Amino acid sequence: MELAASCVGYCGADLKALCTEAAIHAFREKYPQVYTSDDKYLIDVDSVKVEKYHFIEAMSTITPASQRGSIVHSRPLSLVVAPCLQRHLQKSMNHISDIFPPLTVSSELTKLSILSYGSAIPLVYRPRLLLCGGDGSGLDHLGPAILHELEKFPVHSLGLPSLLSDPSAKTSEEAVVHIFSEARRTTPSILYIPQFNLWWDNAYEQLRAVLLTLLEELPSDLPILLLGTSSSSLAELDGNPYSVFPQRSVYQLDKPSIEDRSLFFDGLIEAALSVLLEAMTKKSKEPKSLPELPKVPKVASGPKVSELKAKVEAEQHAIRRLRMCLRDVCNR
Repeated sequence: MELAASCVGYCGADLKALCTEAAIHAFREKYPQVYTSDDKYLIDVDSVKVEKYHFIEAMSTITPASQRGSIVHSRPLSLVVAPCLQRHLQKSMNHISDIFPPLTVSSELTKLSILSYGSAIPLVYRPRLLLCGGDGSGLDHLGPAILHELEKFPVHSLGLPSLLSDPSAKTSEEAVVHIFSEARRTTPSILYIPQFNLWWDNAYEQLRAVLLTLLEELPSDLPILLLGTSSSSLAELDGNPYSVFPQRSVYQLDKPSIEDRSLFFDGLIEAALSVLLEAMTKKSKEPKSLPELPKVPKVASGPKVSELKAKVEAEQHAIRRLRMCLRDVCNR
C-alpha cells in the first residue's frame, strides 16, 4: 500500500522499470562479486530477496512519465506532517464526498432515480471547496493530498504558472477558456486553483470576468469540482471573491492541537533515534570478506552450427569476390 501511494503518475513501463531496478539492487547486494569479475558463477536466484528499501533506492533513480511531460499536482500526505494534517484531510474528504459523490455511486443512484421518478435527479450542485488557512498551516501539503485521494479524476490547474505556460494560448484568458473546455470534455473532473488569494490579487478585471462567466455558464449539476487553497481569508481580498467560493464552501484550517503536536514530535524523535542507531550499528560492523562463489565449469565443445554456417557463407562471399576480380582481369 505504501508503494502504491508513492507511485502516483507512474505508467506501466515505469512500474516495470521500478521492479526491475529493485531486483537489480537486491542482486547487487547479495552477489557483488559478479560485478568485479569476468568469470561466470553458479547463482542461486531464490536466495535473492527484494526488500522494501530496495524499492526506495530504485525510486530515486526513476522519473515517472507524468513528471517528464507535465507538472503533477497530487501527492500523498507526507508521513512527517500526517499527524498534524490527517484530521483536516479526513474532514475535507467527508465534505467532498457530500458535494461531489464518486462516479460509481452517482451512476447507481442515477439509475435508481430514473426507475423511481422517470428522470435522473442531479446529485451535485456547483461543488466547490476552498481550503483557507494562514501561512505555515500546511496548505501546500493538504491540497495535493486531497487531489491524491481523488486521483481517478483528471485534474486541470488554473494556477498562474499553468496559465502563463500554456503553449496553445496567447493570453491568460485564452488559457482559462481552454482549461475549462478540457474540464467539460473529461467530466467528472477537478479544477484546481492553488493560492487563490494571490491569483485574485494579481488577476486583472478582464481575467476575473472570464473566470466568473465560465463558472456561471457551467450547468449547476455538472460534476466538475472547483478546489482551491488560500493563505488568507476571503474577507481580506478586494472585489467579490465570494462569487467564486461562497461562504458555505470555505473550510478553515485551525492550528494543530496538543495531541497532533505530540504525535508529530513522537514520530520525529523516533525517526531520529532510528537513524542514530543505524549509524552506530554500521560502525560496529566490520567489513567482511566476500565468500568465494562456485564458478561454472568450462565444457570443451566444438564449433556451433551457427558458427559453421557463418564460416561457409563468408567463404562463399570471398569466392564470389575473387570470381568478379578474375573476370575483370580476363576482360582487360
